[in-house]
Amino acid sequence: MTDADAAFEQSAGPASSRVFLALGANLGDREANLRMAVRLLTARARVVGVSSLYRSPAVVREGTPPGPDYLNAVCEIATKLPPHALLRFVKTIEHEVGRRPAPRWSARPIDIDILLYGEEVIETDELTVPHAMLCERDFVLVPLAELAPEVVHPRARRRVGELAEDVAYHGLEHVAGPEWAGERTSRDAG
Repeated sequence: MTDADAAFEQSAGPASSRVFLALGANLGDREANLRMAVRLLTARARVVGVSSLYRSPAVVREGTPPGPDYLNAVCEIATKLPPHALLRFVKTIEHEVGRRPAPRWSARPIDIDILLYGEEVIETDELTVPHAMLCERDFVLVPLAELAPEVVHPRARRRVGELAEDVAYHGLEHVAGPEWAGERTSRDAG
């Protein structure tokens, strides 16, 4: 049993449905930051799969100068953490990678968003699942569709692959295959 499998077995709560996280970085060594985030996830989750790596222009508030380009990916995890505990966990990972409080839309060394948590629909002050902007962002939909084109968005009631075909592209560029993450995933081992 790997360390990630042991951590998964020791996590509180029942086994989860398919959980997908968006990873993005536009400060520092972006790829290293993303790789570190994937590695840190294994403390409380099993990384099932990681998408290719993509570059995209930063999303900024209208009227502000463009920020540095992002590197983006999506990973699928298995975790026993319930959604709000998972949110707290990914926030600790963001802090460990170097993210500090800053205005919305600021450049950041890491950004981790919960895109989907099984078929759950969650709306609280702290957490919205599915992610509110999921259907509008090519830098999220394209890597998500790479991992799970058959998954149905619980609100849109359409497969992720279909949503990715319909999304407007805004300079998204494929940078590397899933090997960028540097570690074998459960999907690789099976």
